[in-house]
Amino acid sequence: MRYKANIYVFLIYDFLTNLSPLAFIYTLYLTQQEITLTHAGTLLGVYQLSKLLFEIPSGFISDKLGRKKCGIFGQSVFILFLFITLFSRSFIVLFLGSVLRGVSYAFLSGTADCIFNESILKSSANKMDFWLSIDKCLFYTSIGLSGIIGGFLATFRYDIFFYFDILMQFLSLLCIFQFRETSLTKMSRKQNDIKESLKKAIKNRKIVYLLLLPSIIAIVFLPYEDYYSVILKSQSIPEFEIGILTGIPLLISAVAGMFTQKLNQKFGYGFTVKGLPILSAIIFSIMIVFLDHVFAAWGLYVLCEALSNINNTSYNSCFQKEIESTSRATLMSLRSFGIALTAIVISPIVGWSCDHFGFKLTFLTSAFICLFILFFINLVYLNEESFELQ
Repeated sequence: MRYKANIYVFLIYDFLTNLSPLAFIYTLYLTQQEITLTHAGTLLGVYQLSKLLFEIPSGFISDKLGRKKCGIFGQSVFILFLFITLFSRSFIVLFLGSVLRGVSYAFLSGTADCIFNESILKSSANKMDFWLSIDKCLFYTSIGLSGIIGGFLATFRYDIFFYFDILMQFLSLLCIFQFRETSLTKMSRKQNDIKESLKKAIKNRKIVYLLLLPSIIAIVFLPYEDYYSVILKSQSIPEFEIGILTGIPLLISAVAGMFTQKLNQKFGYGFTVKGLPILSAIIFSIMIVFLDHVFAAWGLYVLCEALSNINNTSYNSCFQKEIESTSRATLMSLRSFGIALTAIVISPIVGWSCDHFGFKLTFLTSAFICLFILFFINLVYLNEESFELQ
């Protein structure tokens, strides 16, 4: 019963912590502080580098010392980052703030999610898809609302949405205090060693594929989300409308995610996990071609977000079923490590390329690179009869 309570607390936590307007307004906010896209890309790269450096150690610490302690630390550091970004106008201080943001993400990525997933596996493992669908529905609803709220608040003053964000993160911190620890390993050091976790992952080709997939998708979708508000602003769209245009696609994707179970039953995980990323990247490429046509591009963006939610829910279900509890946080951090590594390379290049070549050529190139890698990795694994997602 105590594990069931964790599930409900996590759903509240995940909704509150993602009710964060900063995720959509951050790059636009930096440009309003007269920071160039190249420098904004540098700050985003520093954030990703910090994530990369702390991802695996934070997962190991979480497996060793407990999820709850790491979650409290990570959430507290994120609140500190918000205060620094709000009150600082110095690039150096913003640079240090980006480091703290990465530390925060690293310690949160392998903690709260672990508590949620382990609580499901221990209380109702047969309902994994159901609870993940509920979580993704709340997740996309939350970040959709945060875009609308952020855009509305930014029409008055940019600092107002920071105060709103700080309040939401403080309430999220209170939720973490309510978690019950699910896995504090008391086994031999060898079993909890990072190298041991990596060896297990490398031997399991399904896990290798599932670890690589988010990093490949991040090549195109991660930088676009960072610069989407700037793209809309460059088309003379006011902040409130930017909030609506970023928020509504996520609300629609929240509804789409509710059909994940039915799609998996009808088409199987092979389609929703392997096929949808390719389809999304193709639609994204078409969207970039029509980037100058705001509403045509926006409609395709809505479709991309809906497919992304379905893919994420199915992907997480497959991934959680494949990994063991003793190394769960470490492997989840390794997955985030790969995404961060991709972003470290991509973010500064995208910022520089947007400054020199424009948004359309930059994102069309990244879409083609993503598609090429997706086709390649799927051909490699589809040739193996033993490789099946379930």
